[in-house]
Amino acid sequence: MITQRDTLDDVAARASRRFPDHQVDVPFGICLPVYELRLRVTEIAEDEISTPARFVLQLADLNVTEPAQIGKLLGMPPNYVANAAAELLGKNLAFQSPGLTIQITDSGKQALRDGGRTRRPRNKHIRVPYDPLTRRILDIDTDQLLDRDVVRKNGLFVPHTSPRRPRLNNIRIDEVRDYERFYGHRGDKTEIIEVSDIKDVRLKYRQDVILVKLDAVNGNETLFVAYRAQQYLEDESASLQRLADRGGDLVPEELKPELPLVPFTQLNSLSPMESNLLEDMAGLDRDVGRAEQAVVEAKVAHGTTNDSQGRAELEARISILEAEKLSLEGRLEKREIELQEAAQGQIRFIRTEEHHQLLLNAIETAASELTLVSAWIDPFAFDDKVCRNLAKAIRRGVHVRIAWGLGVRRRGPDATRNREKGNTALDKLKRLIPKELEEQLTVKLTETHEKFIICDDRFCAWGSFNWLSYRGNRDSAYRRETSSYSDRPQVIAQLKSKADELFR
Repeated sequence: MITQRDTLDDVAARASRRFPDHQVDVPFGICLPVYELRLRVTEIAEDEISTPARFVLQLADLNVTEPAQIGKLLGMPPNYVANAAAELLGKNLAFQSPGLTIQITDSGKQALRDGGRTRRPRNKHIRVPYDPLTRRILDIDTDQLLDRDVVRKNGLFVPHTSPRRPRLNNIRIDEVRDYERFYGHRGDKTEIIEVSDIKDVRLKYRQDVILVKLDAVNGNETLFVAYRAQQYLEDESASLQRLADRGGDLVPEELKPELPLVPFTQLNSLSPMESNLLEDMAGLDRDVGRAEQAVVEAKVAHGTTNDSQGRAELEARISILEAEKLSLEGRLEKREIELQEAAQGQIRFIRTEEHHQLLLNAIETAASELTLVSAWIDPFAFDDKVCRNLAKAIRRGVHVRIAWGLGVRRRGPDATRNREKGNTALDKLKRLIPKELEEQLTVKLTETHEKFIICDDRFCAWGSFNWLSYRGNRDSAYRRETSSYSDRPQVIAQLKSKADELFR
């Protein structure tokens, strides 16, 4: 599965190095369809006969076949001899003659040569994950697969792959053997010799794949490459590329750059110097993020190599990367000081992880009007706490305006998924608002890619951060999205005018 350090940016960096003639457009997680198959197989199982049975078999091989004589030589009571003989008969290692003597079979002689070990066929049922894209059995535990209701409930992105149900002739026995040997924990004591039937087929999904879209630097070619954690998946990439070449929609609607955002740093209430500083800081913040990931990647490589020369080279590289990171952070801090002086403290830069708390502060302190504009709404960010606080704000007389909805009026599973997530969160909020105060909430569904908030006439914030669909937590889904903050009256007034256009 994807670990915390296996972020989208880490994978994007690896894809960029692997395909130097292309530039990364966007990386994103996807759920790929997988068939969980229940197979009926025949396996040869290795077993050991009991010590009494082995002694009885050895005497039978020496033509000591009378049960009474066997018991006398071994010092065993008749019932022990009978149980040992029954074990040998059941495993076809011996047979009983009409005279009730115990006769050894060829299999019994082979068992003696093998030190008392036997091999016999038996039928069993096993579960394996079959990938309809690459038409092979996957190297992934079936317990990690997601059910369809989980995928739908969480609004996870599933590309249209039209998976084909497998037939028996699609199942390669060597893949079944390898899968059962590893995930069945059966070691080398059994060997599957036949797959006789597919008893059950269930469509499930795997969530451990990151898809990266890359565009050719000097052309119109687009590549889709798949990674599991940070490992490049060649077969999956080729299969997904074929889907894309046939016109398959592999990119979620919210990641398609169809409606470019006009940078708010072009607000005419900002001076050219302020706009340039904000734009420069956003770029430096992204560079700091890339430098952080490069350091982490180098440290991981250092921890996994046993070559002394390689470790020394990596240590030198880590030192260089950390110095570059410190240099970038220093430049960013310098720009922040320059902005503080140029704007006289009325404008500042907001880092990714500062946004959600600023949103909560705006909701809790708003006195008359709160405007929230976000391209999308997700219950993860628009959570119970946000809903409760918004309801409290409305009860104390605040007019709350929410604009959202990029792509939700289109057709297709992505639009449906985004619409359902947004409506679910908004319905939860509406249930908390008394009927007599319903007019205090204005919700506008509109094709907007803008992201900003306005709290009364006190402050506003704008940028690339989706306030109502992303929390900015430092986890496996962390991505750097920044904004600008201002309490300058002219900036607030200009942003309010922009908001009034959206709600008109």
